[in-house]
Amino acid sequence: MLVVFSLDTWGVIGIIVISFYVVIPYLLFAVPVQVLFNKHPKKFSVFYFCLYIFFSLPAVFIYSSVLNFDFSMYILTTKNYYAISLLAALFFWFWDSVFLQKKSSAS
Repeated sequence: MLVVFSLDTWGVIGIIVISFYVVIPYLLFAVPVQVLFNKHPKKFSVFYFCLYIFFSLPAVFIYSSVLNFDFSMYILTTKNYYAISLLAALFFWFWDSVFLQKKSSAS
């Protein structure tokens, strides 16, 4: 819906802007974690999922604070903060497990 909205309002420029805002946190926060996890690949590891949650909490806080120019701790009291953090962790954990893990180690 967001892409459709931006297509109606901003056109191609809207898609480029949204892509820019999605790629920056991915490159800053998710890629280093995925590189670290690929040194010892495990597909769908619960431990890796917990670590993704751990890393997504400060990443979402920093990214949200920078975008909103609000560096207060108020964001930590909102449900959206935790929902976005959990969904980001779930997305990157799934993406890492399905597409990026080279091989699964036998446990």
